[in-house]
Amino acid sequence: MQPIKLVIFCFFITLATHATAQSPFTYEEANTKSYALYEKASWKELLDYGREAVLNNQDFTLLRLRMGYAAFMLNNFSEAIRQYEQVLKNDSYNSTAHYYIWLCRKYLNQTELADAQVRYLSPEVIAEAKLRSFAFTDANIEASFKTTNSSFRNNTNYEKIELKNRFGYNIHMQQAGALFNQSILLANALRPGAIPPPPPYRTASINQSEYYNKITANMNSHWQLKAAYHYTQTNTDNTIYNNQSALVGIKYFNHYFDIQADAIFSTITDTSISQYNAQIGIYPFGNLKLYGFSTAIIRNRPSGSAFNFRQVIGVQISKKLWLEGNTTLGTFTDLLENDGLYIYNQIDKNLFKAGLFGYIPLSSQCTFNMGYTLEQRVLYNTNNTFNQHSITGGLSWKF
Repeated sequence: MQPIKLVIFCFFITLATHATAQSPFTYEEANTKSYALYEKASWKELLDYGREAVLNNQDFTLLRLRMGYAAFMLNNFSEAIRQYEQVLKNDSYNSTAHYYIWLCRKYLNQTELADAQVRYLSPEVIAEAKLRSFAFTDANIEASFKTTNSSFRNNTNYEKIELKNRFGYNIHMQQAGALFNQSILLANALRPGAIPPPPPYRTASINQSEYYNKITANMNSHWQLKAAYHYTQTNTDNTIYNNQSALVGIKYFNHYFDIQADAIFSTITDTSISQYNAQIGIYPFGNLKLYGFSTAIIRNRPSGSAFNFRQVIGVQISKKLWLEGNTTLGTFTDLLENDGLYIYNQIDKNLFKAGLFGYIPLSSQCTFNMGYTLEQRVLYNTNNTFNQHSITGGLSWKF
């Protein structure tokens, strides 16, 4: 029996040796072929081959660097980040990996998180990009004209100016100032449910000035902390309201999605309101050709709780045009959006809100946007609905 066991053992050793010799996924083969595909600029084939090689236990820095660059050239920035982060697991100071993660985050419009990579960049890259630890990074102006089909609500104007800067590469500040004004007709003798409100009427002017400040702190290459403060002074009907809102939140960035949870505590027209938001952003192709943000909102006020849902979907139509649609479902009179930047503290209950915006890059640093928003509201103290139409335009600069 002993010779038979020896023959069987030798047979399996020979078979295993032959199989290994025939495998296309030795280190030498994977290195040679991936380099050849890199030289041919066969990016998709290189990425597919690299994934197969990794599954067959050939995982090394040069291969991941080539796969990351292939994904970058295919404009799949999320996949590129994934590959370059694999490089950093074995070589945490690899400047090439940090450089392309920095670029990919910027191309995904995650510019604040991109700065977390700057301390690893070479002096030559920092000098060429003219990066400074303290700098003004963005400026934005926005104006909106609103009109309604109700004779009880006159036209509205809203203007906002915004400035962003960074303190070091992990602390960013966003500041904004805004003005809002409108005149409305109110009935002197209020009769709930009347359609329309009974005369006599008086004109009430609403003038609101706003200041907003948000701090974003990079905890590492995937996590951010946020804190924001929004002050509004509202003058209406001979009464002045000093409204204040404070936001605290945390955000996690994965490769193809990000998640944010935040809470906003406000005092609006002498009413204490709390708002809790849970948001997920998705980039299915690893770029901004298609993206979406879904936000679930719970609001608590003394009169009760309410739920709202906000959906944003953006798509690249052409090289120079992005379209972005949004809708907010659920009724509200007090609501804060975009990290508390926009505050809806109107007298009329909002039943529905939806809009469509277009973004056109005028240069590598300047973008023009214009959009339309439709809101369906209920006239205060009645059951009468009306529509508000908004045209908004803006310019943004990156320094």
